[in-house]
Amino acid sequence: MTARRVRFTATANRHLTREHAWWLANRDYTELFATELEQAIRVLAVIPGAGTAYTHTRVAGLRRVFVQTLGAHLYYTFDDHEVIVRAFWGARRERGPNLR
Repeated sequence: MTARRVRFTATANRHLTREHAWWLANRDYTELFATELEQAIRVLAVIPGAGTAYTHTRVAGLRRVFVQTLGAHLYYTFDDHEVIVRAFWGARRERGPNLR
């Protein structure tokens, strides 16, 4: 099984930057953020179908995977060659991200 390339959109990068800053300011185990995120990315690179379909959007084929320790979802699409992470969004919010 070949790992796909994983890349982040500008929107996903903004979300990650914001959430990482919050994590660093409010959590004791600051390294956990990067560790958990890297693990989720490794899973998506090898098994992108592991996430569930997210149908509350206009983005065709959008899926999400829950990163339990971080309390957030990675929203993404994929094809045979790459996974595109489109958002990193807190699971406690009452709605998903606004993606186009």
